[in-house]
Amino acid sequence: MKKVLSVAAMRAADEFTIRERGVPSQTLMERAGRAIADAAENILRERGGRTVLAVCGGGNNGGDGFCAARLLEERGYACAVYCIADRLSEDCRIQREKYGGRQLSCFPSEKYDLVIDALAGTGFSGAPRGALADAIEKINGSGAFVLCADIPSGLNGDTGTCVSCVRGDYTVAVGYLKPGLLLSDGADVCGRLAVADIGIELPASCGFASLFDGSDFARLFPPRKKNSNKGDYGRATVLAGSYLYSGAALLSASAALRAGCGYVRLAVPDSLYPHYIGRLPEAILTAAPAKDGFFHFDETFLSGLCAASDAIAFGMGCGAGEETYQIAAYLLKHFSGTLVLDADALGALSKFGKEILREKAGPVILTPHLKEFSRLAGISVDAVRAGGISLAENFAKEYGVTLLLKSNASIIADGTHTAINTAGSPALAKGGSGDALSGIVCALAARGVCAFDAAACGGYLLGRSGELAAEKYGEYGTVATDVIASLPLAIREIISHGRD
Repeated sequence: MKKVLSVAAMRAADEFTIRERGVPSQTLMERAGRAIADAAENILRERGGRTVLAVCGGGNNGGDGFCAARLLEERGYACAVYCIADRLSEDCRIQREKYGGRQLSCFPSEKYDLVIDALAGTGFSGAPRGALADAIEKINGSGAFVLCADIPSGLNGDTGTCVSCVRGDYTVAVGYLKPGLLLSDGADVCGRLAVADIGIELPASCGFASLFDGSDFARLFPPRKKNSNKGDYGRATVLAGSYLYSGAALLSASAALRAGCGYVRLAVPDSLYPHYIGRLPEAILTAAPAKDGFFHFDETFLSGLCAASDAIAFGMGCGAGEETYQIAAYLLKHFSGTLVLDADALGALSKFGKEILREKAGPVILTPHLKEFSRLAGISVDAVRAGGISLAENFAKEYGVTLLLKSNASIIADGTHTAINTAGSPALAKGGSGDALSGIVCALAARGVCAFDAAACGGYLLGRSGELAAEKYGEYGTVATDVIASLPLAIREIISHGRD
């Protein structure tokens, strides 16, 4: 697990290390500069080349750039620095004075093998202007390999959004990862991403998000006892489908079957029941009351479903009408197991009232994509992107739910814990991926995994399965059934990590 710090948390950790632990700010800058210089040297050895241009701003990010250029000069590389600022921070000024190499008054026309972007650090937000905007444009048009110091300049360190920013080939995050390196545009402009530990300590009060890898979830897949049966591994129910979206139910239930719980019940509208017979022989197929091909609210049926389930996933392909809302409201009020609400259930809450979330009887996991969450929160998609982690955290805390906000990097928050999932592939940008996710999360919860872990592990499993499927079929050719078929391989990887 890696820690991901917001810009404010990173600043607090920096100040804590300097003031409370007595580490001089210049010592930290020297360490950061050395990490960047080391990365630059490794890149030049791999690619060939001897010339380096550091493009610096006037803040501490610029100081890191000056330091890296000096260290590279000492190692025999031909360096130059172009600084766009007249006013410098004290630490940047000291590093500029230490640098004895070539300093330029404008962005050079000659070509360099590598450009170090040290223009603007994590505190930047908004649209680059003036000399900063011009330098960003020239770096992007230089044709050189671009190494970003801490973060691509112009990228928002908290949200990963930008108006324009440096497009890096390699980024060295100084101290800790920042959310903006992982979210939104950050995933496309950072290039390869490394973290340099420069000895920054976190104060006890410093919050952070977790970035998990497969080994972190091994504890959720312990060896099965030989003396066990299907009843020991949970009962998951998928309540899904309509005459408009019949495939969603099959995808969700199929993923739940592959995710390791003991029983999977697939409940579909009774008018469609004959079409599902034999499609998933391992699932318990159940006919639910329906009207015109959509679920019909029936308290007696839902009560029996609740009694027979440890976790229920609802909303996939159901239609966002009033009866969907009535079913969601009943489940929220009466089901004490883990309830996973996805797709049209979320749409119905957005349309008829999300306040019912406050009346829940058990743990609730919401799995919206950005557009679904924008409707639920009553704001634009751009505002969701700009809200970043804090928006998800605040919503989860206000309504007492676990939120899995799906995107290229997903945010998982329950008001107390936060995680970011970066496992995944563009191959998942197809219909059916979300249906599979809801089934995976439901199956994990049915086995007794807590809501936060079920959401975090479910997001990782879908993402890793998407990566494995894309390796076999390619990003364009992979479909949701390929991803589901790869689930056992992803789970096996997790288990092997835990036994290494």
